[in-house]
Amino acid sequence: MADSWYLLSAGAALLALWMAGYMAPRWALRARIHQRLRNRGAAGDDEQGLNAMLAELAERFVGLSSIAGDYEDMEAALETTGRNRQQSQATYVVLCWLLPAVVIVLGFVITGPIAGAVVAAAAFLLPRRIIRSMGANAEKKQNLEAIELCHMTRMLMEAGLSIERALRLVAVQARPVMPHLAVRLDRFNRVMESGADRSVALDELGRNRRILVLRSYVNLMKQSGTLGAGVTRSLDQIIREAQQTERSRLKEDTNRVGAKMTIVMMVFMLPGLFLLVGGPAVISVVETLSR
Repeated sequence: MADSWYLLSAGAALLALWMAGYMAPRWALRARIHQRLRNRGAAGDDEQGLNAMLAELAERFVGLSSIAGDYEDMEAALETTGRNRQQSQATYVVLCWLLPAVVIVLGFVITGPIAGAVVAAAAFLLPRRIIRSMGANAEKKQNLEAIELCHMTRMLMEAGLSIERALRLVAVQARPVMPHLAVRLDRFNRVMESGADRSVALDELGRNRRILVLRSYVNLMKQSGTLGAGVTRSLDQIIREAQQTERSRLKEDTNRVGAKMTIVMMVFMLPGLFLLVGGPAVISVVETLSR
């Protein structure tokens, strides 16, 4: 009996050693490959079963014919913020449907039907407004960061680095300077490490057409890889055009601020000014009539 238990324990120990030494590296490699293919975020973010189930439910929900149109309007703004497909779907479902549903129920229960209808309209429209604002702000920031990307790429390529090594170095060293673009650069590097062609990785980098500076940068890099032309002068041209566009945008924002301040003065300051100037005259007229 003791011999049989000894043999069983020895066999279990050998099986454990075989699994740890031979199968574990294979399983780890397979998990990394599946993670890259699914492209579910940065390296090291292992999704649990519950998160995978919620992601699947969100994908089915946004795939409904009655929801797909609304999600397409929000998807571009969410993608601009750096979220991948699964994160965009989860954010859309939570902000645009789950949270408004809770607020609407509480609004009707607490405030009644009339005020509840107002709360329901605000709960439905406000999250979509917030998502569009988030996308617009992210677009402005990434256009500015893309200018810095052009500067760094020009410097590194003049030093003799290829576009792949330059972007890999920028993604590691310049993350504090361009935190929003760093997510896209990490995605570019993962696509390159998976063995894809450089043009495919560049298409992934410049997929969002709202980031015009990055889109011009990607087109230039693709042409440089195809034709073998230099990129220094072209990068300088992209930088000048981007800076000119930013100046025009700042001028437009300044003009809008002036118009908004005029409205504020008309609504809040002019009534007080009329009271200050015309108040004594009105008091005098009232005293004269009372006599």
